[in-house]
Amino acid sequence: MLTRFPDGIEGKSFFQKDAPPWTPEWVRTEKIWTEETKREIEYFLCDDEESIAFLANLGTIPLHVWSSRITDLARPDWCILDLDPKGAPFTDVVKVALAARKLCEEIGLKPYVKTSGSTGIHVLLPLGGQCTYEQSRTLGEVLARAIEKRVPAIATTERVISKREGRVYLDYLQNGHGKLLVGPYSVRPLPGAPVSTPLSWSEVTARLDPSRFTIRTVPARLGRKRKDPLLGVLTDKPDLPGALARLAERA
Repeated sequence: MLTRFPDGIEGKSFFQKDAPPWTPEWVRTEKIWTEETKREIEYFLCDDEESIAFLANLGTIPLHVWSSRITDLARPDWCILDLDPKGAPFTDVVKVALAARKLCEEIGLKPYVKTSGSTGIHVLLPLGGQCTYEQSRTLGEVLARAIEKRVPAIATTERVISKREGRVYLDYLQNGHGKLLVGPYSVRPLPGAPVSTPLSWSEVTARLDPSRFTIRTVPARLGRKRKDPLLGVLTDKPDLPGALARLAERA
C-alpha cells in the first residue's frame, strides 16, 4: 500500500492500494479479493529497483507490506508485536522489547526486531508458513498477554489510549489478512526522514535512539553490514507446537 505525498510531507497526502490503469507493464501487480471492499484490489508487487523507483516517483514515502507471499497469501511469514509508546518513554519501549525477547527465547522462539521508523519498535516472529492469519493473531495475543503479566507497570494490551496510563501498548492486532506493516527500510514522512531499520538485539539498549536511522545514515549502515539482521524472518521455521507447550507450562 502506498502513502503518497505529491506536495511533500507538509502537504496533503492520500492512501492508494489499487494500481492505476496507466501503470507500466513492467511493474508487477496482483489482484486480491478483499471482504472490506467486496471487490478485487490490484496491488503493486514490488520486487526490483525499477519498481521501487517508479513508486517513489509517484510521491510515495512509506511502503506498507503484507506479511504473506503472493504464492501463499493465507499463511503469513511472521507474527508481529507492535510496541507503541503513545506517550510512554522510549526507554520503556526498549524494556518491553527485551522482555518479549526473553520470553520468546525461553520457549524456543527466535524473535527479530526493527524500529518502526516513528516512535515504536516492531518485534517479529518467524512462522515459516505454518499458521493461518487467525492462528498468527492468537499467537500474538497469547504472547502479548504473557509479556504484560511480566512487566505490568510499563506494558499493556489495553486498546483504549486513555486507559493505558502511560504504558507501552502491545499491539497484536496487526496480525490479520490484509493488515499491513511498514516495510523494513521504508522511509517515514517525518522531519529528518527516519527509516524503519532492522536491528541486532545487541543494539536494543537504553542508548537506542531511532532518530539516528535516517535516509542519510542508513545507506552507510547497510554498507557496513555483512548480513541483513532481519533476513531470518523469511527463512526460519520454528517449532511452534513445542513453543506453545512451553508457554502453557509458564502460564
